[in-house]
Amino acid sequence: MKDKITIRRSALCVIMLTTLLGGCASMDQFSCDMHEKQTRGSKPVTAYRLIDPKSDQTALRPLPAGSIAQVPTYKIRFMPGFTKPCTTLTLHKDVVIQRSDEANVMLNEIREFYAEDGTLIATSTQDISEQVKKSGAYLATTPLPIPKSAPPGKYKIVNKLLYERRGDRRAPVPIARAEGFFYIIPPQ
Repeated sequence: MKDKITIRRSALCVIMLTTLLGGCASMDQFSCDMHEKQTRGSKPVTAYRLIDPKSDQTALRPLPAGSIAQVPTYKIRFMPGFTKPCTTLTLHKDVVIQRSDEANVMLNEIREFYAEDGTLIATSTQDISEQVKKSGAYLATTPLPIPKSAPPGKYKIVNKLLYERRGDRRAPVPIARAEGFFYIIPPQ
């Protein structure tokens, strides 16, 4: 009799554990579907924030005559460096920029995503002129949603800063480039 009760309890525990784990898998799927729905069609937007402009202004040398903009520091890093599909990776940027006070100068940031084999996956361009109106050191963040369909592997992002004068027909002038890697790991 004790053996039958023990077997029934064990079977009941296994059934409950299986149900619980199945529920967790369903919750993960629900969470992933919600992430996909919320991020579908949205374009990652970079937010720049000027940090202590007074101390940074004194560290910057004047722009050379005729120069529009220079970027002595442009670094990127990812948080986290390893991520899974259905999550959001954050791209952090440290930027020191010197720019002229010309109102008609546009600053653009181009972000290129590459697969491990070097294939270009996507390109995104954002006008950051209104966020970076004066010289100084900036911190910037860009949320990057990782889609459910993203295969595991190593990915590279190349960021470029360019300037151009509004109404000028010449090609934009590149002033900085930074690249970094992140990894997508398989979901468990």
